[in-house]
Amino acid sequence: MEKARAIVDGILKEITSRIEKQQPRSLVEAFTDELRAVEDKVLLAFSHNAISPEYLQHIRKLFGADNIDLLEQSTVSALGRKKRERLQPLYKKIALLIERNQFFSKKLQELLTANKRLENIQRELIESQIAFVHDVENLEQLVIKYKMLTNIVLYPFEHAMKEVVRFLQADYLEVFLFDDDRFLATELKTDGKTIVYQKTEERQTTPEAVCEATLHEVQVIALDMPLTVEGEHIGHFRISRALTNELSKEQWKEDVAWITPVLARVIQSNRDRLLARKVYIDDLTQLYNKRKLNEQMGKLFNRFKQGEKELHIAMIDIDRFKSLNDVYGHSVGDEILRQAAAIIKEEVPYAYRYGGEEFAGIFYGYDRSETQRIMEHLRSRIAEHRFSIQGQEFRITISAGIARFETHMNSVMDVINRADAALYLSKEDGRNRCTYYDDVKERLSADVAQLRQELLRMKEQVAQYDRLQQENLRLAEELERERQKQKSKKVSP
Repeated sequence: MEKARAIVDGILKEITSRIEKQQPRSLVEAFTDELRAVEDKVLLAFSHNAISPEYLQHIRKLFGADNIDLLEQSTVSALGRKKRERLQPLYKKIALLIERNQFFSKKLQELLTANKRLENIQRELIESQIAFVHDVENLEQLVIKYKMLTNIVLYPFEHAMKEVVRFLQADYLEVFLFDDDRFLATELKTDGKTIVYQKTEERQTTPEAVCEATLHEVQVIALDMPLTVEGEHIGHFRISRALTNELSKEQWKEDVAWITPVLARVIQSNRDRLLARKVYIDDLTQLYNKRKLNEQMGKLFNRFKQGEKELHIAMIDIDRFKSLNDVYGHSVGDEILRQAAAIIKEEVPYAYRYGGEEFAGIFYGYDRSETQRIMEHLRSRIAEHRFSIQGQEFRITISAGIARFETHMNSVMDVINRADAALYLSKEDGRNRCTYYDDVKERLSADVAQLRQELLRMKEQVAQYDRLQQENLRLAEELERERQKQKSKKVSP
């Protein structure tokens, strides 16, 4: 604002300086030339020793026609002619005085007109200065308002609402949000969520002594404003502030109406954020849920296929959680899940609750050794942690399976299945351990070799059994033939 006033003052000073810089000598010379021209006109009129009828008429009017006629009649004789010659210079001087008087009167009128014009210009400049200062003040206020709007949009929701209260100098702001599009437009009621912001007033620690009853009357101005986003009513808000002598009610109403559309969008944006949080956040552990895991894994899987960074996943399961839940109840089980989730969130870069007592962790940009180191540290920390719940202490362990994404995989489930296989091996080996999928492959390779040897041994046993069966069959046939021979011998005479 001070800069704007300085600019206007500079313009006025420049105009004044230009007027003062005009050459006064040139004006005097012009005036002298014009005066000389007037005098030359008179001298030319008296150049033939005769009085111009025009000037004689002015003289008669000035000194009286009777006096001039009497003077003219006295110059008829020879002696009068001499008097007439003496009157000639007098007439000339009178004519000069008349012309000069008219000239000066004309110049004076021009000066008065010019002065009047300058006064008008000065008044217009002052009015323009005042209008310009008002425009700059309004622009300054507008810039402050838009800056405040920018802050409201960029600030976190709670900070933004406090900024609205500060800007409107409100003592109380209550926001009503509608649920399921149920809206009673006539009464401005709501069955949704209510948000209250109230300016705290500083109170004196020691109250003043009161000798008589004192009534404190506080006048308050309040507004109920609907909140609308793209034609949809999302709720309304009620705002109030104390009435003061400095407060302009109409201006305050305009400020409230001006900020309401932005406030509505900020509230709607926060509402959408909370709704999205409900969709992707597990209520019990406050970790991302399985839906969020699948969504983020899909994005990271595509980036991994482009060869940017390594990508691992760990499937984590609390050991013997079902028996603990059955013995001590769901309240203890839920608290164990909450505390365990907090530890997992601190240790794992991206933590998720996969379902039940099972969690998942994503390691994007970590190699195998680093991933295994983090998971081992998590396992040992949970094993050493004392879970204090309802005056009791509990100890739990976790088992985990780790797998690495491969470029030949077609979906996220391929690596999750591998991690589950590694988790199953951790359980099979006694729990409270982390297993990498490559160990599963080595174990499977050893198991396959053992199965192959066992299959060969079984095949050999089957072949031996077949040989024994054939030998037994042959012996049985020989025994049957021998029996038939003996029987035939007994029958013959």
